[in-house]
Amino acid sequence: MKENYKSFIRGALAGSLAGSLAALLLAPKSGRELRQDITDQARHVSDKGQELAGKISDTSIEYTDKIKEAASAVIHEIGQWRKKDSGNIQEVSVSSTPVQEDTEEDAL
Repeated sequence: MKENYKSFIRGALAGSLAGSLAALLLAPKSGRELRQDITDQARHVSDKGQELAGKISDTSIEYTDKIKEAASAVIHEIGQWRKKDSGNIQEVSVSSTPVQEDTEEDAL
């Protein structure tokens, strides 16, 4: 989903830039007016891009904080479970000596 969002943003910026440039180039204006319009539109697109980058940065910081809080709560809960279960854990011993089981063949 994150990649789709980035692709959409890039496409929207590229589309707005291409549309603005096409409109400026196809409009009947003098060279000086055309260059000024291109400069103004480039500034406008740059400002919008910076504004969008700021919003994305703020949103990502907000989500990062929420994720950290959730992770901290989960870690705390796991710690509480471990404390509760630490008295209930039974020790298991492992031996390298094989255990012989009684079988019918041994009984004969």
